[in-house]
Amino acid sequence: MTLYERVGCIHIHSRYSDGSAEPSRIVQFASRAGLDYIVLTDHNTYQPQHEGWYGSTLLLVGEELHNPERPHANHYLALNAGADMLAHVDNTQGLIDAVRAGGGLGFIAHPFEHSGEMANEPEINWLDWDAAGYTGLELWNYMSEFKSYVTSPIMALLYAFWPKLAMTGPYPETLAQWDALQAQRPVVAIAGVDAHAGVYHLGPLARQVFSYEHLFRSLTTHVLLPAPWSGDAAADGQMLYAALGGGKAFLAYDGLAAAKGFAFNAQQGDKTYSLGDEFLAHGPVRLSVHSPAPARLRLLLNGFCLAESQGVELDYTAHAPGVYRVEAYRRYAGKWRNWVLTNAIRVCTEPRVASRARVRGREVVRE
Repeated sequence: MTLYERVGCIHIHSRYSDGSAEPSRIVQFASRAGLDYIVLTDHNTYQPQHEGWYGSTLLLVGEELHNPERPHANHYLALNAGADMLAHVDNTQGLIDAVRAGGGLGFIAHPFEHSGEMANEPEINWLDWDAAGYTGLELWNYMSEFKSYVTSPIMALLYAFWPKLAMTGPYPETLAQWDALQAQRPVVAIAGVDAHAGVYHLGPLARQVFSYEHLFRSLTTHVLLPAPWSGDAAADGQMLYAALGGGKAFLAYDGLAAAKGFAFNAQQGDKTYSLGDEFLAHGPVRLSVHSPAPARLRLLLNGFCLAESQGVELDYTAHAPGVYRVEAYRRYAGKWRNWVLTNAIRVCTEPRVASRARVRGREVVRE
């Protein structure tokens, strides 16, 4: 089956909350950065009137929700829920259930945070880990990672002018939590730029460190669609959400190198499986990784490294069931940095009850 890769950014704020530009202006920056889609997620406000095609870029609108009485905990990205979910923010499980009932996808935003001394930003962590039913989590949040490195005036200045020097990858505890959750059920990972395009101040100095266009050229979510765009914004949005909810996506720090074309597949007999797929193993499974640029490639089983290579290819014959995913690293400024993280391919030895995720009138069934 041919899959169509679409590159975009999720978790973006506009003037409707604490961003610095109108949605129509933001999508212009996205178009200049070459993105196929973006998803606006303003704080506790839903503005679907801005959805649509703007040239070659699809603008979708979700919402980043939190309880105003607990502003520094449990931020939740609601995508495709079809309505404002603000009325449900006083109860985490109720919010998750309401998003699902509306046919939407829900992602835990920046699950773990660390704020450097000079960042002047609160740590906004996810605390309600007993809650269930969310689609996935924001495995890598650009702003969350960056603010952890702003530990002194010198570091603040250095990274303000050379932000790529700071970025290395998701927090280890976020990766560990994701792997632990994946052992129980499919949990989809996305990347979030958390774009505000605000101006940062250090004494008399002021600088817009992270413009929208800068962020749109950095951390992206690549989604694999079953068909080309149709040109109908509503239909194309549903197709993208269905693929995303099914885990047919990978995260990439395109600021290191363009990751379009990265592929992770599993083959058994004459059948080929890709990201988000789950299948029953009948003997050995050939796992293959292809990278569009040289990288350090790591194949992981249940969170543990199973095989590693450097270059553009990795091939491995697997005999054990479990959750397989791939990490790719590229070297920059003398340090290996996360470049690509894929969602999983699940290999089973016995049937599992199919999990269903409704996407506004459309059902994605994982068997």
